Amino acid sequence: MTFLLLLMASFATYRVARMLAQEDGPFDVFARVRGRVNQRTWVGRGIACVWCLSFWVALVVACGLAWQGHLAWRDVWLVWLAIAGASAAIYQVVR
Repeated sequence: MTFLLLLMASFATYRVARMLAQEDGPFDVFARVRGRVNQRTWVGRGIACVWCLSFWVALVVACGLAWQGHLAWRDVWLVWLAIAGASAAIYQVVR
C-alpha cells in the first residue's frame, strides 16, 4: 500500500464522515436520518460526530482496500486505525 493511497483514503474518510455528520445531503437525506435517530442514544450521538463516524467509515475503507487487493487482510486493523487517526487530524486542522 502506497503513501498516496493511504492519504487519499484518509481524505475520503474525512469527507464522507463530515458529509454524513454535518451536511444535509442531496434531498436532505442525511439531515432526515440524523433527525430520525434519537440523540440520547450512542448511535444518535455518534451519527452527529465527525470523529465517531470517521472511525467507522475508516473500517469500511480499510476493508475495501483489502478486498481490492491493495492491502493484506492481516493489516486491516492497523490501516483502519491509521486512516481514522489521519481523518481526525484533518478534522482538527479544518475546523
